[in-house]
Amino acid sequence: MAKVQYVSSRGKVFNLLSFDYAKLATANFHSYSWGRSVIKRKYGEIINEFTKEAQYFSCEFKFRGTPSHRAELIEAFHFETEYDITHKKPGKLIWNNDYIYCYYVESSTYPEEDGSQYTVNQGVFYAPYPFWIEEKKVEIYPADEGATLPNAKGYVPDEDRYGYPYSYCGAPTSIFIDVNSYADCDFRMLAYGPASAVQWTIDNHVYKVDYAIRENQYMVIDSRQNTEPDRQCYVVNESGIITNVFNYRVGEVFKKIPSGNIILNYPRTYGLELTIFIERSEPR
Repeated sequence: MAKVQYVSSRGKVFNLLSFDYAKLATANFHSYSWGRSVIKRKYGEIINEFTKEAQYFSCEFKFRGTPSHRAELIEAFHFETEYDITHKKPGKLIWNNDYIYCYYVESSTYPEEDGSQYTVNQGVFYAPYPFWIEEKKVEIYPADEGATLPNAKGYVPDEDRYGYPYSYCGAPTSIFIDVNSYADCDFRMLAYGPASAVQWTIDNHVYKVDYAIRENQYMVIDSRQNTEPDRQCYVVNESGIITNVFNYRVGEVFKKIPSGNIILNYPRTYGLELTIFIERSEPR
C-alpha cells in the first residue's frame, strides 16, 4: 500500500490512507500536462518552449467513526490547511518517497445523514510549483573511516559502507553517483568542518566557497534559492549562529547537478552530505 500523507507547514502529519484518520477514496495525483509556446505556421507549429502551469489535484476523503469524532478529525485537518493558506506556507503532500508542496484550497463536506458510517469531504490540492520531488541523499565520510559526521547516528563503517547510494571509482577521492533523472537537479550540500575551504568537482565543474570552517561548524549551499537576498550559502556554528558567506563563492557554485552517472571528486579531508532533489511530473 502506498504511503500518502499531508504534512502541514507546522509539521502536523495526517495519514490519508488510514482509517485511524481518514480514507482517501479518489485522487488524481498521477495526472499532469505540459503547455506549449509555439509559432503558428501554415502547416503545423514551431515549438519555442514547453511550459507547465500550477497543478490542481481533486480528491475525496471518507472519515469514519462517531459523528462527533468525524467532526473533530475534519476540523483538525481543515484547521491546519487553513493555517497554511493564511500564512502562505505550503504543506507537503507525500506519495511514498516523493512529495509536492501544496495548499488545500477547496473543500465540500457532505451533510451528516442519519445512520451514515462515513462523512465525505471533497477537496482540491493546489501545487503552485507543479513538480514532485524525490530526495536522494549521499553522505560521504572523511577518508579516516573512524571519523563521523556530526549528525550521523550509529554509523559503523564496515557494516554500512555497501549500503550507501554511491561507490568509489578506484580512488577514494572519486565517488560515483547515479542520478536517475531526466533533467539536471537542484541540490543542498552540507560540508562539516574543519576545512580551510569547501571545494568539490562534478564532471569537471568546480564548486568552491573560499571560507574556512572550524570543527563543529558546517556550511550549507542550497541551489534552490541562489539569489543574494535569500542568503543560501552560509555557515552554522556550534551555537546555531549563522554567518552569511554568499560573497565567498568562487565561480558558479549553484550549478545544478547533471543527470545520469556522475563522478564527484573532493579530497575527503572533511565530511560532505549531498541531497539531490529529483523532480518529476508525477510521483513514482
